[in-house]
Amino acid sequence: MDKLKKLGLTAIAGTFAIGSAQALEMSASGSAGFTYSSSDDDEVTGERFSFGDSITLSGSGETDMGWTVTASYELDDGATPFDDQTISIDTGNGTFFVQTAADKGGHNRLVPNAYGSASYSLSNGVGTETGKHLADGVTGTTNLAYTNSDIAGFDVGIAMSPGAVGGTDTVLKVKRADLADGLTVAASWGNINPSDQNNDTDEITLSASYAVGGLTIGVTDTSIDQATASSSDIDAFHVGASFAVNDDLTVSIDRSTADNAKQDTDEETTSYQVSYSMGSMAVKAHVTKADNVGYSSGTTDENKAIAVSFSF
Repeated sequence: MDKLKKLGLTAIAGTFAIGSAQALEMSASGSAGFTYSSSDDDEVTGERFSFGDSITLSGSGETDMGWTVTASYELDDGATPFDDQTISIDTGNGTFFVQTAADKGGHNRLVPNAYGSASYSLSNGVGTETGKHLADGVTGTTNLAYTNSDIAGFDVGIAMSPGAVGGTDTVLKVKRADLADGLTVAASWGNINPSDQNNDTDEITLSASYAVGGLTIGVTDTSIDQATASSSDIDAFHVGASFAVNDDLTVSIDRSTADNAKQDTDEETTSYQVSYSMGSMAVKAHVTKADNVGYSSGTTDENKAIAVSFSF
């Protein structure tokens, strides 16, 4: 009898353990890599090597209403263990997001690249003004978003982020793929930091791309209008092209120009990039140069980098 009791208790414990594991079951994917970066010879470069490593835990389930709920958490090196956190609810008629990453609240930008956009390719700390024209959209720590990939043929997204001291960042964006064969167009509008009228900013971005064969050409035009008279309004234009030589090798070039209403000189950034993939391994490189940095005539900045990454 004691043996039967022990057997029964063991079976019950095993059942609870299985139920608990199913409730908390998450899949893991990871990546690792390193980057070698160098700046102008007259700058203090510091440590040229940097490492990137992250593990993403994700899982999903279905509610009684048929909605699919997905959770994703990225473990990364830094002050906090979680880098990006996202919970999404797919209702079958659009998807709602709660996330610490702002990708759903970013503006549509259709300029192609092999490594990253012209200003992104510059190393951290370069501080070029070109980056301002990218109109990053909602800026808060936690963002709410809704996306629907088919409203009258348009891909629509809206995002908001409650401000830390009041007010709300808001972005609305629409995109239409294959408006004509190979042509995609997009538009987005954002209002940033309305709680502080001294820095209340309107962002409008128009973008388009055209793909034929392995060639993709894209343009983005951005207008940033700040409410305060003493602030600087910025108009910017970003154009680029990428070419897929084959399934593994892609090359690209892009150029950004930022026009500050209070400056006589435009800042210009040009980037040459290449990427090559070998299964789970990818190698990317770029050479990027900025002219008239900070709208100061004759001031230049340059950055070169090669990045190797592995996914598993």
